[in-house]
Amino acid sequence: MERSNLPNLVIRECLSEELQKVAEIEKLCFKDPYPIHLLAMLRALYPELFLVAIVDNNIVGYVSAIVRREQVGHIVSICVHPMYRRRGIGTMLMKEVERRLREMFSICTFRLEVRVSNTPAISMYQKLGYRIVERLPRYYQDGEDAYMMIKDVCVEKATEVNNLR
Repeated sequence: MERSNLPNLVIRECLSEELQKVAEIEKLCFKDPYPIHLLAMLRALYPELFLVAIVDNNIVGYVSAIVRREQVGHIVSICVHPMYRRRGIGTMLMKEVERRLREMFSICTFRLEVRVSNTPAISMYQKLGYRIVERLPRYYQDGEDAYMMIKDVCVEKATEVNNLR
């Protein structure tokens, strides 16, 4: 298992009473943060895919995903508190939500959108195997474009099975 450089990092499902803290971190991460009622809705829809990262009993990040009709796991949002970035927390959150999508929902294609200016996030996603498939003009409220990024482990799985034959 991949490890962060924080030995006391715990990743688990978010409790309803923790949504306010998640909303505070969301505001630190994004120009157009999701309001708490939307975060609550995402958690209610897929509580097993709304995860928090905890260090020393403090929530320092979260990830939220949903299952789309076309059997795609959509990473709706991921955010790590600025003081805890570049320590592997975002990578650990992504790997755990992807694992849950695979094991609980049999999903092997993942999708997300990211600001074209967010080069640290784009770099992390590329290291995790995501590739840019489309530029979405004026995707964000402030008019900035987004990249749609996809990771398809279905192809990897099929290749592994064929190699075993």
